[in-house]
Amino acid sequence: APAAAAAGPSRADLLVSESFSPTGLVGTGTIEGGAQAEPAGEEQEEALRVDFSSLAGEAAQLDETGAAAELLRVTGEVEGMAPNMKAIEQFEEVQERLHAVEGEWDTSRSAARTVSQRFSAVQAQRVERFMSCFSHVSKVIDDIYKELTKVEGVPLGGTAFLSLEDPSEPYLHGIKFTAMPPAKRFRDMEQLSGGERTLAALALLFAMHDYRPSPFFVMDEIDAALDNVNVTSVAKFIRARADEGKLQFVVISLKDNFYEKAQGLVGIYRDRKLQGSNTVTLDLDAVEPLPAGA
Repeated sequence: APAAAAAGPSRADLLVSESFSPTGLVGTGTIEGGAQAEPAGEEQEEALRVDFSSLAGEAAQLDETGAAAELLRVTGEVEGMAPNMKAIEQFEEVQERLHAVEGEWDTSRSAARTVSQRFSAVQAQRVERFMSCFSHVSKVIDDIYKELTKVEGVPLGGTAFLSLEDPSEPYLHGIKFTAMPPAKRFRDMEQLSGGERTLAALALLFAMHDYRPSPFFVMDEIDAALDNVNVTSVAKFIRARADEGKLQFVVISLKDNFYEKAQGLVGIYRDRKLQGSNTVTLDLDAVEPLPAGA
C-alpha cells in the first residue's frame, strides 16, 4: 500500500485537486493539483483570441476587429431602420379596413348591376312605348291629311308620312314630317305656304289625338292662314268628329264657314253699360233651317 501511494495520485485525486474558476481557463491545473500561473498581458489576450478560420465564406476573413466593426455597422443599420413596433397592429387595422372596403365594393357592384338591369328594362319599355305611338301616328296621318286636303279635281288629296332620323335610338333624335299638298311635287316643309303648313300641322295633331284621344279640343284661330276652301274642309272634318259623340271642339274663329258648321255659337261683345265684356250664346241645332229657295 505505501508503494502504491508513492507511485503518484490517482485519477480521482486529480479530478478533485483541479480547482475551478469561472474566470479562468479550463484545464489550467497541474498534475500535482496546484493551480498553474495565469498568463498576463499579451499572453492572456493571445490565449483568449477567437479563431475564425473554421468559418465559411467572407466570415472566415474576419478577425476580432473586423467582427466588431461589422457588428457596429449592422447595429447602426438596424437602428437607422427605426422598426415600427406597432406594425402588426397597424397591419391588422389596415386589413380590417380593406375587408370593409371590399364589402362596400361588393355592395356597390351589386347595386350598380341592379340599376343597370332596371335601366335596361326602362329603356326597352321606352322604345316599346315610343314605337307604339310612332307606328300608330305614321299609319293614320296619311288618311287624315288626305281627308283635310281633298279638293275639286283631286279627290284623293295629298300625301303625308313620318320618318325617323335614327331608328336605333328613335327617342334621342328627330322625326321628319313630310307633307305633299295635292297636285304638287315634293318640297321641304319650310318651302310650303302658311296654309299648307297649317293643314299639315292639323293632320299631325289629329293623328296624335287618334292614338290617345282626349275629351275636347280648344283651337284658337287655326283658320287664320287658310282660304275659304280649306276652311270648309277643316270645318267639315271637325264637325264629323264631333258628331261621333266622343269629342267636343271649342274653336275660336272669325270665318263664317266655321260658324255654319258649328252646333252652337258663343259671341263676345263689349257692354258699354257694364264697361266690360259680355257674352251671347246661340244654339244652332235648335234653329230651324230655312226652307229651300227662301
